[in-house]
Amino acid sequence: MDEQKMNRRQVLGGVAVTASTAGLLGAGAAQAADAPEPGPRFSDQGASQAPPIKDIKDKVAYVTGGSSGIGLGIAQALHEAGAKVILGNIDDRQWADALKKFPANDPRVATMVHNVMERDTWEARADEIEKKFGPVDILVNNAGVGLNQGIVNGSYNDWDWGMGVNFWGPVYGCKTFVPRMRARPNSGCHIVTTTSTSGVLVGLDVGIYAVSKIAATGLMEQLRNDLRATNIGTSTLIPGRTTSNIGQSESHRPEDLRNAPNPNAQPRGAGPGRAGGPGPGGGAPRAAGAGGARAAAPAAPAADPGPFWARPQDGLTVGRLVVNGILNNDLFIFPAPEYRQGVEARSYAMIESMVAFTPVPPGVQAGIDRYSYLFTPMYTQEVAHRRATRKRDIKGI
Repeated sequence: MDEQKMNRRQVLGGVAVTASTAGLLGAGAAQAADAPEPGPRFSDQGASQAPPIKDIKDKVAYVTGGSSGIGLGIAQALHEAGAKVILGNIDDRQWADALKKFPANDPRVATMVHNVMERDTWEARADEIEKKFGPVDILVNNAGVGLNQGIVNGSYNDWDWGMGVNFWGPVYGCKTFVPRMRARPNSGCHIVTTTSTSGVLVGLDVGIYAVSKIAATGLMEQLRNDLRATNIGTSTLIPGRTTSNIGQSESHRPEDLRNAPNPNAQPRGAGPGRAGGPGPGGGAPRAAGAGGARAAAPAAPAADPGPFWARPQDGLTVGRLVVNGILNNDLFIFPAPEYRQGVEARSYAMIESMVAFTPVPPGVQAGIDRYSYLFTPMYTQEVAHRRATRKRDIKGI
C-alpha cells in the first residue's frame, strides 16, 4: 500500500460504517448488544467528567420557557424525580394549563414571569429564586422561539429576536448562574440548554432559527470544556420532532421587534419535516387532511412503538431523557436517533475534505505526532462514556 493510501486510511481511522448497519436509524440502532462498537477507536484520553449531580431529590431547578412543550416536560420530569422546580415564561398566559400537570398548591412548584432577552433582569430573578427555594442547582435554558425567516430575506428584527431568545438567553443564563454555582464548590450543579436538530443539521427553510441554534450548541460545547474540572456538569439537549407550542412564537414577539406588514406575503404552512414549528424539533402536530387536502384512507393500526419512538415525541418523554442525561452528565442528549444519518453525512463531508491530496512529509508528520489536534479530550471521553453506559433505566422508555 503506498503512502498516500496510508494517509487516507489513517485519517479515516476505521470510521466507515458498513451499509448493513448504517441504514435509516444509523449504525447504533441496528447493532446487536454483543457486536463491536462501530466508528473510530481513540487512544485513552482518561475518564470524562464525573456526574456532579447523583440525585435530583431536593435540587432547585429553574426551567426557562417552562410553561408548555419541552420545557414543561422537563419541569415535570424534574419534579417527578424530587426537585423543586421554577417554571419561567415571558408572560402568565399559560400557567393555568401548565400547573394542571402538578399537584394542586404543591410547595415544590413555582412560576416566574421572565423575558430571557432582558439581560438586566437575570440577576434579580436569580435572587428571587434563592429567597424562595435556595440557590439554583439545575439551570435549564429552554426558552426558544421559532422563525420561518431565511438568512437573506429575514429582517434585522428577525435576527435580533431569534438570536436574542435562542442564543443570548442561554448566554445570560450561564453568565448569571455559573458564578453562583461555582461559589458552592461542594454542591453538584448542572446546566442544560435546549437547541435543536437544526443546531447540527441545516437544510430546512429556517435559516435564522438554525443559526441561533448552531450558536447555542457551540456555546454549550465550549462551556463543557471550560467547566469540566468544576462542580458543574453541562448537557446540550438536541430534540427532534416534539409536541410543543413553538409554532405560536410570533404571538410572543416584542412589539419593537415586529416586522412591518407585507401586503404580498403568502400564508405559510408548517412545512415539510416539521410538526407545526421550525426545524425538526418544533411544534404541535397538524391534523390529517388540514388545509383542504383530501384525507388519506385510514391505515391499518400499527403496533404501539412506545413513547420513545412516537413522533412527535411527548415533552415528558424528552424530560425524562434530560433527567437521565443530568444524572449521567451526558455531553449531548439526543432524543431522536433517526437523525444519526444526517449527522454521519455531515461528519463524513468534513472528514473526506481532510483527506490528504499528497503524502504527509516526514517533518510535518513529526510535528503532528507531537501536538494534539484533538484540542480537548472531552469528545473522545464522551465516546467512551456513552459506550460504557449504553444501557439506561429510564421510566417509560
